[in-house]
Amino acid sequence: MPSSTFRYVAFPHFNTGLSFFKGATIFRNYPQITITESEPKGIQIELLGKYNSPLLIDFKGKIQEVSIIFKPLGINRFFRENYQSIAPHFSQELLHETWKSFGNQLTFTASDLPDLESFLLSQYEATPELHPIQKALSMLNDSNEKRAVTEIANELGFNLKTFQRYFNKYMGCSPTEYRRISRFRNSLTNKFNSSELKNFTDITYEEGYYDQSYLIKEFRKLTNHNPKDFFKLTSKVDGDKIVWELK
Repeated sequence: MPSSTFRYVAFPHFNTGLSFFKGATIFRNYPQITITESEPKGIQIELLGKYNSPLLIDFKGKIQEVSIIFKPLGINRFFRENYQSIAPHFSQELLHETWKSFGNQLTFTASDLPDLESFLLSQYEATPELHPIQKALSMLNDSNEKRAVTEIANELGFNLKTFQRYFNKYMGCSPTEYRRISRFRNSLTNKFNSSELKNFTDITYEEGYYDQSYLIKEFRKLTNHNPKDFFKLTSKVDGDKIVWELK
């Protein structure tokens, strides 16, 4: 529950965030989300879409929030609609009566956790049609996997256009964009969690970047910083799961 002003920069991620807010008004103006304290008017649910550049999150006042982080593809298992249809923008309000009804029962304390778990289990649905995308994610996440997206599509039994459309439907981005974000996130894990201090040449080689100049170019696109400055300015929370830049 932040007090006064709290700002941080979130960087592109393959996970998906969904947050319940109470007593808040939300303004969206890419690349910024401003969450301002206001008189309680029921629950608002904010759902992040895919974004490929830094996002400024600005809290103003005391905000009640409960957040859920879904792993890649995971959010599709809790909605009858696909991710692209419920999150076409970088961030949006989720207008879903079942979820809003549950949100109105939240107390925004630790006692919510059992109820939250029960609710998620009640919404979970096995979705066999996601299996090809799950296989694709395994290949796109693998820094040793050098095959082009066209080859991955062919292995899964799709032509390129059909695969791209199918992937975007459930992931909210293209396979190529997902690979870029995955490579970036893997490089953060490699750098932050290494038992020895790795230089950028090591990371370039281990994470499948073509060369160091390409690594620098990609970091600038995804973070607005070169790698050296990025690692100086950022902090990690909860292992390597959250990496942010405080403002």
